[in-house]
Amino acid sequence: MAEQNIRLRILSHLIAAAAGSALTFALIHRAPAPEQQPDQAAKPPAPVVEVPRIPVLPAPPPPLDRAALLAAAASAADAVASGAPLPQSNAALAGRSFVLRIPFGCHGEMAEKDADVWAGWSFNPKSRALRLTARSAALTDAAWVKQLASEMEFDAVEGFWLRRPWTSAEQCAAGDLASSGAMPDTVPDPGAQRLAIAEFYSPGGPRTLRRGGRPYTSTVKLEEGESPSPAGYQLQLEGRLSGFPDGQPVHCSQETPATAPRCLIAVQFERVAFMAPGKDEPIVEWR
Repeated sequence: MAEQNIRLRILSHLIAAAAGSALTFALIHRAPAPEQQPDQAAKPPAPVVEVPRIPVLPAPPPPLDRAALLAAAASAADAVASGAPLPQSNAALAGRSFVLRIPFGCHGEMAEKDADVWAGWSFNPKSRALRLTARSAALTDAAWVKQLASEMEFDAVEGFWLRRPWTSAEQCAAGDLASSGAMPDTVPDPGAQRLAIAEFYSPGGPRTLRRGGRPYTSTVKLEEGESPSPAGYQLQLEGRLSGFPDGQPVHCSQETPATAPRCLIAVQFERVAFMAPGKDEPIVEWR
């Protein structure tokens, strides 16, 4: 009987052990699998941020200088004299800015009696006062200007004659500075002038922009020991080529085949200044 009890206890221990192993096996199979770390290489690529491109604007062309204006006038005069159409290269200049310097006072100081001088200077050594004066040309009633304007409507035409249009130099000539004869800044015979630069003022435009016969004049005081410029002075004109109704900025007329054409450059003046040769700062300016 005792031996039978021993066998029963051993059998019960074996059954309990087997039941425990089965339960453990079931729990292991029922436990959730650990989360797998996603593969780093499988991540989607980061979005590419596109940087907006800044458009590269072309640099504006430099202002037209005296040489360029003379070349445009020469091309227009050649076309008119030969009976050819005005050059398209000139039409492309409409709207371009320009900077033009016209020398004056090359023979020295003007006298009070020089009323026919279009531009000049005078100096008072006691007060150290330097007086500069320039007068624009009134071209409103000129028959040749009206002919060039054709159907354009305007109330006034004001501008300046380009002295010595055969040279691109913007300073007084060496011969002018050395001579002491008649002043070259006196107003010559209108028939001798062949190139003008002027603005057409429309009837509806502001009248305050017109000079109406008023000269550009200013008086400045020179420092002690400072003398007037020995090379004369310059009238600087700045603005834009405006053009005629056909888009051409230069029109010319020719009275006879034996005479040189007379030309006018149509512009819009934006700045007028008195300058000393070789200096960039104006003595005085009008805008």
